[in-house]
Amino acid sequence: MNLTKFSFKLTLLIMACVSVSAHANLANFGESNTNALAQAMANHSVHIVQLGDSHTAGDTMTDALRNRLQGVMGDGGMGWAMPMYFSGQRMTRFSYDNVDFSPISSRTNQSEYYTLGGLIARPKVNGASLTLKPKKGAEPAQRIWVSIRQQPTDGRFTGVDAYGKRFVLETARKDGTWQMVSVDVNLPFTIYNDNATGSAIGGWWAFNPSGRGAVVSALGINGSELSHWNRWNTQAWQSELATIRPTLIVLAYGTNEAYNGVSGESVRTTLTEKIRQIRAVSPRSAVMVLGSPEALKSTGGSCGTRPATLTDVQTAQRQVAQAERTLYWDWQGVMGGSCTMKSWINRGLASKDGVHFSQSGYTRLGNELANELLALQTQALTQYPNATHPNTTPTYTPNDVPSINSGQGGQGRGFIRIERVN
Repeated sequence: MNLTKFSFKLTLLIMACVSVSAHANLANFGESNTNALAQAMANHSVHIVQLGDSHTAGDTMTDALRNRLQGVMGDGGMGWAMPMYFSGQRMTRFSYDNVDFSPISSRTNQSEYYTLGGLIARPKVNGASLTLKPKKGAEPAQRIWVSIRQQPTDGRFTGVDAYGKRFVLETARKDGTWQMVSVDVNLPFTIYNDNATGSAIGGWWAFNPSGRGAVVSALGINGSELSHWNRWNTQAWQSELATIRPTLIVLAYGTNEAYNGVSGESVRTTLTEKIRQIRAVSPRSAVMVLGSPEALKSTGGSCGTRPATLTDVQTAQRQVAQAERTLYWDWQGVMGGSCTMKSWINRGLASKDGVHFSQSGYTRLGNELANELLALQTQALTQYPNATHPNTTPTYTPNDVPSINSGQGGQGRGFIRIERVN
């Protein structure tokens, strides 16, 4: 073999696997699903799921990302909604009413059996009601997937939508496991507890029934760390993720880890584990790690004082992204590097607490991430114009939805037939 030619081909292979976007803050460390992500975006059928802390729970940065992508690809649906209203949490497109439902969060209650998202709504009495409303005015019809857990003695939830359509939600197997059921409705809709007091709701997913357009789902909990996923049932969240099949999964943690003095090594271990658990059940989803942004414990002095382990956390995040071959977005780099939070505060782009951003700041960040994803799409399709990709067209029908079987770690593929009352 000609060693010169071999070396040249190896160099080309490395350059193809590890690249940096045109905007320089989005690095591709060899994400194997990059081309599938690019093709899904080109086909105008993409679902991005971001999981994180308060930066995600506020749904402002993710809303800017959502608006930018939907402006290019069309509105694919309202995305994920927390099961009911939780104090301090915000959803841009959803609002809620409830009578006699209780919110339960994995942030404060670690003894519950949670699925993806780590939040639960539970009816307290028979006849309890829960309403999901559109926050921005009328929305088109949505295909709703809801995660429900029911006990053998539970009844069902009955519902009615904006146009008087009546429907029933109940799981196929009332065995205490998380399962998904689906119904096409127009918001607002209300469900009523019909002898299902032992049941729990874990979240709502809302999509355009056609399967076209961009969807951005924000699953965040204030004060959370990635390690808090250990409070969720692993098989349950893996099974739900396997059913939803996002195009891109974004992990946006690190701020609370740094504030709480979590070591870089601990972050490295947890992040590696979670990425591998995601890959095991959603192998066609691209994964992106968001590096933790610049943050301050004190704003005194020229630069302020960073949390003691922030640099170690950021380094670990980047190293894991490289080792696990994911996409990586340098949030601090987008801000201008270290020692930039005070500048963002002075320009009205960040809060005086040195941690959070203003609406304009989050909007700027969300737009930047969207622009870099669109640049990545162009770059990938230009480099590999003849690449083949998995079918991105949804495979579900209005009446059938792949079930979640938390006892099978996401490998089960049964179906649930939804009872409808017209």
